Amino acid sequence: MSYMQDIPVTNQELLRKLNAYRDFLTRDIPDFEETFHKSCSHEARNRHFWAGKDHLEEILDQGTRHEGFPDQMYGYEMSVGRKGHEFFNNGVHPSVRKDRTADLAHMNRELMSWLGVKNNALTAWYPPGGFISWHNNANAAAYNLIFTWSETGEGQFEYVDPISKKVVVMQDKPGWQCKAAYFGHYGEPERLFYHAAKSDCWRCTVSFTFDTSVLSAELREDLLEEISSDE
Repeated sequence: MSYMQDIPVTNQELLRKLNAYRDFLTRDIPDFEETFHKSCSHEARNRHFWAGKDHLEEILDQGTRHEGFPDQMYGYEMSVGRKGHEFFNNGVHPSVRKDRTADLAHMNRELMSWLGVKNNALTAWYPPGGFISWHNNANAAAYNLIFTWSETGEGQFEYVDPISKKVVVMQDKPGWQCKAAYFGHYGEPERLFYHAAKSDCWRCTVSFTFDTSVLSAELREDLLEEISSDE
């Protein structure tokens, strides 16, 4: 059995809420690129390193000196509640900033309400060639729900299985997918979760975390079942 669960997203009400994130990009991609700031463009040519074996070995060798966050993320990171984070390009009109921020906040509220979660860990769009470097989130241990939309399926999520220590590749598929797993802290090495992702097409990731003491295993399974229901 895989450490990370791969849950089909078939609930129609949930898909309507998720598609708001897809449409936020696809209704006008040139406008999206003109409006929002793309992080780490200077590292785009180095994806083979940051999302590859060499950097993974560096992070593993660091042990607890690795903070937990990724060193590089080439894409559009737009977590609304993150203080001091600027995700608009310079020169974007204040009214546009206000409206687009309100759109993002509304999408997050709608989805979080449906899922019954309180913490939006990441909202990001990756352009073709985009990536997030190897990291483990050991500084923010929690149960994670990761929703990913892929334009054509030309992308992948990779992780080091905490038990076998082998790298597992989860290939993207066109449309929405959901992954779920617990990401541990340094006090529980058997649950440390090193992972990275990359894409050769447009890709959106929206992830949420919750404390396992808040959501029991039984309730968690109920939520995953609801995500993959046909109702």
